[in-house]
Amino acid sequence: MKSKQIKEQTITFLKKWWASLLMLPLIFYSLHQVYWAINYNIFFAVNYNYPFPLDIVYLFVDTFLLIVHEAGHTFFGLLGFRFLTILGGSLFQILLPLVILGYCWINRKYIGLQFSYLLVGFSWLDVATYVADGSARQLPLIGGLGKESHDWYNLLVRMNVLEYDFTIGISFVVIGILCYLMALAIPLIYQRHEQVDLDLSLN
Repeated sequence: MKSKQIKEQTITFLKKWWASLLMLPLIFYSLHQVYWAINYNIFFAVNYNYPFPLDIVYLFVDTFLLIVHEAGHTFFGLLGFRFLTILGGSLFQILLPLVILGYCWINRKYIGLQFSYLLVGFSWLDVATYVADGSARQLPLIGGLGKESHDWYNLLVRMNVLEYDFTIGISFVVIGILCYLMALAIPLIYQRHEQVDLDLSLN
């Protein structure tokens, strides 16, 4: 009887927390990647070795965000403002996952909401390393572009805050961590509503 109760409790726990447990390894390694990139060598942002099979997940997510980033430059570039064109890559990289998150929130897709928070957090961390590289401009740019094309160098110079690149990068890391915590905690802040069919006979 006790064994059956433990089994039922385990099944109930896994049903509620499986998504959080599944995303924990990716969260751990992505935070480790950013920690090493910002504190020791910025090249960990692009050369960090995720263990299999997380390397496949990372490749998919990072490639997706890169495409979104470059699309953002194009979309916001249509508005004709140079500052917004430069910012558009990182901005769209954050906004699109937020749109997905909003959709899942409105439609009560709670598993989707968890993974959306994960994607938003991952994106903030990705942008954070780019910002922290603003002064040094060591990260290789897509298409072999030169250092003068570094988005966040240009943005920070225009805002006259280049010396705060590391501080701004850290603040973005904090936002990313908060998104990760939300992703993990979603099962605590919503209640699963079961549909109940009531057959009422009125005599």
